[in-house]
Amino acid sequence: MSTENLFLKTVPVLLKTGDREDVKNAIIVSVELNTLITPLHKKELVVRLTNDSDLLFLYTLVLGEEDFQNLKAQQGLLVDFSTFPQNFITMLNMCLEDKHNETSKFVLHLVHSTSPPGGRSFSYLNVVEKNPFKHLTHLSLKLLPGSDAETSKYLASCLTKVKNERQELAARLDVLDTDLSARLKQTQEVSFKRRVDF
Repeated sequence: MSTENLFLKTVPVLLKTGDREDVKNAIIVSVELNTLITPLHKKELVVRLTNDSDLLFLYTLVLGEEDFQNLKAQQGLLVDFSTFPQNFITMLNMCLEDKHNETSKFVLHLVHSTSPPGGRSFSYLNVVEKNPFKHLTHLSLKLLPGSDAETSKYLASCLTKVKNERQELAARLDVLDTDLSARLKQTQEVSFKRRVDF
């Protein structure tokens, strides 16, 4: 399987639950295109929502080409699977354009649904355009919260990333420390020579 990272940015999202007040939060939105190497080269779009301040916050959508056809028919989309990722990213960027503006035209809503007894809960990520007349939902994607296994896998990847970054920083620090020590020694030698010459 090969993975192409298409989008990874922090986007303001309005979290909506039925019984609580809506809360605006900075959510990391990741969009990836996976190509499955099987006899048929299948593509999957993976949308993942995470939150650095809540490491257990994980929502994912894996949208295959067949699933996209259902989404297209249900929501009246005019694009095909190959152009959908870029159109979705364009909408995400429009949400980012006005992120500091309270009257932003495009916003993301994450609407939590109550799960049926014994069923798995889910949420909808809605791309909403606000105009003076009404709120128009341009796209609604059904995301599932991470299972224990998915959350563990995600946390392990976060830990690996942090460890790698730490190793890189430690190596850079060693180089800088060595360089600084050499410069200090050189400066001390020059300073000593000047004192001896006087």
